[in-house]
Amino acid sequence: MNVYNVLDADGNLLGVLPRSFRDVGLAAELRSFSGVRAAAIPAGAEFTVPAYVVGGAQLEVYLDGAACMQGGQYSEVGETDAPSDKIIWNIEISTDRDILVRSK
Repeated sequence: MNVYNVLDADGNLLGVLPRSFRDVGLAAELRSFSGVRAAAIPAGAEFTVPAYVVGGAQLEVYLDGAACMQGGQYSEVGETDAPSDKIIWNIEISTDRDILVRSK
């Protein structure tokens, strides 16, 4: 695991911190709350999300708390096994919908 060493003023090791959320099994999240976006997101639009590996089953995408299906409401962008930070919405997302995207 990649870690940062936490040292006191004398250089003694106090502990370690993970370099990324993935190192401790936590998810990075993006939230876009209803009423915040100025306009609807049109179908076919790219949307920036936390970094993930295409085809790696790392994304969880929710609209108003309901899970979305890869290939249904959204599609991953990029080559399989390559890093990406984009999805394409396959449906229009109106301004009154909450979006939550987790990368684990």
